[in-house]
Amino acid sequence: MSRLKDNPLRPFFKKLIFKMAALLVITYVITALISFSLDLKMIAGLLVGFAFMIASNLFMADCMYYGVMVNRLYAKKIIVGSYMIRYILLFLICVLGYKFIKINPFGVLIPQFYPRIAMTIDNLFKKEVKNDADTANKHGGA
Repeated sequence: MSRLKDNPLRPFFKKLIFKMAALLVITYVITALISFSLDLKMIAGLLVGFAFMIASNLFMADCMYYGVMVNRLYAKKIIVGSYMIRYILLFLICVLGYKFIKINPFGVLIPQFYPRIAMTIDNLFKKEVKNDADTANKHGGA
């Protein structure tokens, strides 16, 4: 991951990490209120899922950045390989956690949605993006 330092997606992802950490806390509070108990398996699942989500998205950003620099066929192989590796690892974490380590697999899966939720929240409250889009539509731009 030596290319990660120069990756233009890194600052964007760093900006979202705080929103995703807040979502982690909110998720745990909601699950604790639903279950009326301090569930250590859920805490472990959420923490493992959050760590995997961060590593997975950094790996994906690195693969996307590298994929832009190579020819089209090789880039497609890199991106498909990235998805395969990430989903196989997520499946293994859930299965192994459930069978041996006793973490909640549902807790592992929930943080995988945090980047999309954080990006949606970020885009909803960006005024300049909405204004730029409105200006482009008024002037016939795309």
